[in-house]
Amino acid sequence: MFRLLCCAGLPVMAALVFGMPSSVDAREKAMPTVVHVDEMCGGCVKKVHRRFDDDEKVGRVECDSEAKTVTFYPPKNESLSARYLWVEMDEIGKTPLKLVCPQGTYRSKPRR
Repeated sequence: MFRLLCCAGLPVMAALVFGMPSSVDAREKAMPTVVHVDEMCGGCVKKVHRRFDDDEKVGRVECDSEAKTVTFYPPKNESLSARYLWVEMDEIGKTPLKLVCPQGTYRSKPRR
């Protein structure tokens, strides 16, 4: 029984000592970022896809013209930078009204 306790407790001890990532961190990285914009027409959708489809920092992009939102999904095992998305959207003329991401909700350009 002692041997069983020692062997079973070893991975838990290693996780505590070496700071293994928790499932919360993994879920946060997988969560999308939603950007709300003032207008979203067919031309806007093309502009967003043209800018982000080949971007290695973004895994996938979905635009919703009716809801006036752009949803960004991170690449596998990575997270998205709120500031990066805000600046890039602003540069293509789609200044965000609100950006909702795992780190919080922004109504102005994030500082980092």
